[in-house]
Amino acid sequence: MKFIHFLALGTTLLTASLLQAHSEAFAEDASRAHIKAKHHEEGNLYIVTKGLLTLGDTYTEEATATEPEAQLKGRTGRGVGIDLGYRIGYGFAVELDFAYVHTDVKKRVEGEEEEMRAGADYYSTGLDLLYGYHLNEAYVLFGKVGWEIEHEEISKYDISGTDNGFAYAVGVEHAITEHWAFVGEYEDSLIDGPRGASLFAGASYTF
Repeated sequence: MKFIHFLALGTTLLTASLLQAHSEAFAEDASRAHIKAKHHEEGNLYIVTKGLLTLGDTYTEEATATEPEAQLKGRTGRGVGIDLGYRIGYGFAVELDFAYVHTDVKKRVEGEEEEMRAGADYYSTGLDLLYGYHLNEAYVLFGKVGWEIEHEEISKYDISGTDNGFAYAVGVEHAITEHWAFVGEYEDSLIDGPRGASLFAGASYTF
């Protein structure tokens, strides 16, 4: 009789354990389904305002018939940016980006010991395709690729011109409320110049 009671108790406990495991699995699947549904959300207009820090780069100006070769080295710069985006669904979004940065650029001319320094201004506009992957309800990892147009002004060196090229970025978004999120981003492009890559940090608001 004790064996039968023990067997019945064991069967009951095993059944309860299986039901509990099934319940937890169902809850986990439901949570993942919610994240997946959020990941496939469509029709969201948003705006991102951010501060930026440029890391600087070294660029070599080739010699011409009248000017010797010169090396331009960008220092750390600061600026602001704004992104206007629209989520088109399945994790994808399109963005129109604007940024301004001011930095200092050192110039060393071949054959001369003296190094000059001048202020430089950069204005850029870009059109990007973004893909975001929801790690959970709060965090999204994203990558961007697109095309950027950059205008460079260094008056002291008589430099004023516009260039364009492929741009790319990676970043993370952390949701704070239903509408607000923190955004951190690393961005670079194939445009040659002393500006270099950029680090962005700012806030996103979804309408």
